[in-house]
Amino acid sequence: MNIDTIYQSIKNWKALADSYRSGNEESGKELVKLLNQGSHFSVDEAEIKVWRIRLENEPDKAIHAYAGIDNNIFKIFMIDSVSDAKGDFTDIVVKELNRTPPYPSGNTAAEFSSSLPITSESAIYRNFRFNMYCSEWFTGQKAEPFRVISIPFDDYERMGLTEGQSCTSFFGLTNETAVNTSIENYHIEIITVKDIGIDSISQTAENYSTPRPPFTANDPVGNYQLLLKSDAHL
Repeated sequence: MNIDTIYQSIKNWKALADSYRSGNEESGKELVKLLNQGSHFSVDEAEIKVWRIRLENEPDKAIHAYAGIDNNIFKIFMIDSVSDAKGDFTDIVVKELNRTPPYPSGNTAAEFSSSLPITSESAIYRNFRFNMYCSEWFTGQKAEPFRVISIPFDDYERMGLTEGQSCTSFFGLTNETAVNTSIENYHIEIITVKDIGIDSISQTAENYSTPRPPFTANDPVGNYQLLLKSDAHL
């Protein structure tokens, strides 16, 4: 996909989000439909290897996953944070959501360390929460719908993939700071697992990703050149 098409795809998401912010409820419904075109996407070892090289000397390694719309299809444009900040768009990875269940690798829980960020129950419930309450949650995002999700590169690095292997990423909703709070106060995240089977997911589930906007002093909009170039695209 050429860069002009990527710019336009990201801008298409922004246009629909801006329409929703302006009070067009149908635009909000369309955004929710796009987010539910599939359940997951895969990232393979070769893609992670390129990111590893580009992020080698970066202390805060991240992958930026941009939301876009191309020919009414929801697409995710992934770029490492170093390349994004430099405006180097030569290695953008394009993903679409897939409805076909990923094929289990056959690995078992005993093969992995258990000291990883979230349990199987947490990963599954966060994904269930997204699937069940996406529409209700998105209502609370009307003032500032997300446009990009920043994923710690460690989420992919810790998968320990070997040549030819891939891992699976899917959306979840989480709130780490409060309990018994409204679903509108949760935020979207991308959870990554090496194996999709119940017996092994707890040993491979990784988070924690952050939606943007809002941007922060530590992670300003200037780090997201793909966003800025897309907004300026005519």
